[in-house]
Amino acid sequence: MQIANVTEIRQNASKIISQVVESGKPAVVLQRSKPVVYIVEAAAYEKMLKRLEEAEKLFRVDETRNTLQKIAGLREKMAARGQQADSVPLLRELREGGGR
Repeated sequence: MQIANVTEIRQNASKIISQVVESGKPAVVLQRSKPVVYIVEAAAYEKMLKRLEEAEKLFRVDETRNTLQKIAGLREKMAARGQQADSVPLLRELREGGGR
């Protein structure tokens, strides 16, 4: 990975960008010895975004699956105790704004 400071970017931006494109490796821009910006190829950036979106979708699927499993477990417990009838019709009625 190439390292450059802000002054170098101002003076040699096109050269640094060309090196990033040619090598396919990002460059990090430092300001006061701290990384502030990474310069990456557009294709690499788009690939990262796509992977991030896919990971977020998988996370939501797992989260939904876990929540549904918890709900099913609670319904089984409630049914085993015999304390309450199925609450789905009541929830549906409340969600649709009917209320009791």
